Amino acid sequence: MEEIKKKIIDFVNEVRHNPGTMFGFLYPYIFIILVIIGLYYVANVGTVAINETPGYVKDTMVVADLSLTEARTVPPIDIFELKDPTKELLSQGKELYKKNCASCHNETGAGGGPAAVGLNPAPRNFTSPDGWKNGRTISGIYTTLEEGIEGSAMISYNFLTPEERISLAHYIRQEFMKDPPVDTDADLAALNSLYNLSSGMKIPAQIPVAIAMDILISENSWKHNELEDALMALSNDGNEYVASLFEDIVYDKRIALSSLINSNNWKSNESAFLNFVVLNSTFNGFNSEILNLSDSERNLLFNYLNGLL
Repeated sequence: MEEIKKKIIDFVNEVRHNPGTMFGFLYPYIFIILVIIGLYYVANVGTVAINETPGYVKDTMVVADLSLTEARTVPPIDIFELKDPTKELLSQGKELYKKNCASCHNETGAGGGPAAVGLNPAPRNFTSPDGWKNGRTISGIYTTLEEGIEGSAMISYNFLTPEERISLAHYIRQEFMKDPPVDTDADLAALNSLYNLSSGMKIPAQIPVAIAMDILISENSWKHNELEDALMALSNDGNEYVASLFEDIVYDKRIALSSLINSNNWKSNESAFLNFVVLNSTFNGFNSEILNLSDSERNLLFNYLNGLL
């Protein structure tokens, strides 16, 4: 017992004077623990990194219909020739400002015009240098006039010609701003490239898809009514023989009748009817069985459908 006690005391003294001895003593146990952890990780490598909480990505996509746009031709301009405020440009800009801008931005350019009541955000104060979305340069103001400002009452003024918008920008800068920033040649070149100012544009008319669909439905409603009337007549007019002949030569009655309603080429004579049916049989609802009808049967069917449609 005394011998064991002496060994323990000697070990403690050894550790106290040489701490590395303890590490050597514990190393096998530490190694075993690390091996167990490693084996556990390998066994569960497929699930350890799984995030049990599903990620959430906010849907920022905005689905919007096309805007209503009139067809127009945008005449070309040389932006570098119009970069300086001539007397003619300023005079033109003044008239355009009174007509298009003063009601909201006021005659003084400080906002608070008669049409500004209740607008949020309030119309721009041109005399203040703060808060300009596109800047106070010619190119910045032109961009605002071209695109408008989303979320405000500032609409696009792209119905004005490019020269008119440039003149309006010059008038606003000279009349209401103190020391407005000057466009560099690079700014003007970028504006020219962005809006094709030097070449002009022909912009086609554009209508919202919803309106276009309503127009198509309205314009073709008579065809739908005629189709329904024809289907009903085939079923109810008591001419079972003709109805049977018709069913023999079609694979889809609705498609076949729609094809006939959408074209008048087949109505001129029986030969034209036969050509219309046979040459378009892959998509017009008919099949090739019409070739197996006798001349009298084809004539009877042609005359019936001509009178029906």
